[in-house]
Amino acid sequence: MDKTKLLSSCESDYNSDLHSWIDIERQVANLAEAGFTHTQWMQNWEGEYTYSPSEMFQVRDLMNHYGIHAHSIHATEGGKRTIRVDGRPVFRNRYRFTDIRKDYTSLNEYTRLAGVDLLKNRIDLCSHIGASVMVLHMQLPYKLFEEKPDEKTAYYRQVFKPFDEIEGYAKAAGVRIALENLICTPQSWQDEQFDLFFDRYDEDFLGFAYDSGHCALMCREDLYHFLRKYHKRMYATHLQDNESISDELLYQEDGIQADTEVLIHDRHWIPNVDGTLDQGILDWKLIAEYVAKAPMQLPADFEVMIAGKDGSEEDELRQLKVCHRQAELFYQMVLDAKK
Repeated sequence: MDKTKLLSSCESDYNSDLHSWIDIERQVANLAEAGFTHTQWMQNWEGEYTYSPSEMFQVRDLMNHYGIHAHSIHATEGGKRTIRVDGRPVFRNRYRFTDIRKDYTSLNEYTRLAGVDLLKNRIDLCSHIGASVMVLHMQLPYKLFEEKPDEKTAYYRQVFKPFDEIEGYAKAAGVRIALENLICTPQSWQDEQFDLFFDRYDEDFLGFAYDSGHCALMCREDLYHFLRKYHKRMYATHLQDNESISDELLYQEDGIQADTEVLIHDRHWIPNVDGTLDQGILDWKLIAEYVAKAPMQLPADFEVMIAGKDGSEEDELRQLKVCHRQAELFYQMVLDAKK
């Protein structure tokens, strides 16, 4: 196949979720220089930032200027879910949050409705930049469910409301929502979540976003569990290679410390598609076979962390070009699997 026809995608904030438009444009320009054809727009994937219409046009024109197509975005569920305590990352997903002003899962109706407005804002962003899929996190306060089972019933009763309310809005915009498998959340709770939602909502509205690194850390018996189970509803990917974590670290008595260890081990390495990178544990041929069977728009999105050594922009671009090559190879793998 002619190389010029190979597609590739890397997320727009590969070098961190930077706020300045100058820094954002630098990242997009680097993606274009490295050869990427697509991106998943990820700026402001966390927090309560709301895009104005003029900023949505700015994103559109930025993509057009550099010849990159944003076929998906990563929406925010509101608030900061990951914080740092004494320099270490802490993931706050075991209980409900009380310090977030826009949270579509909140029991406070005003806060919940503000969260719905935030979701609609990101659907509008999709419409402005031509994206057809919106990836979304949905944190599960599973420790609360374990301690007070009635809280789970209340949680789902409340969290179905925003999806009921935005279903028509998203369909009118031609945008499908893809719920992502999460880090620091046990597999069994996520299975229940996906099953409930996919039974309730149709495929034109709601599907699955596969994060390969999260799955590698949280699915202990089968690194590809969510991929095998939900690929027929898979509309988006966050493809990254990772390392493993020991049961001793994951299941230690101090749950907060266990979450910190998981976060530390979530490497977001460039997928080692051709086996030349000497890193990672995932089988990319197998993943490509499932992507080929999924009802998703190609290319699949990579989600990596790339920073130049000692802040070197030259090295940053070099790594991006390595990532681009692996993305092209993965795209070819998917095409071969489709045959």
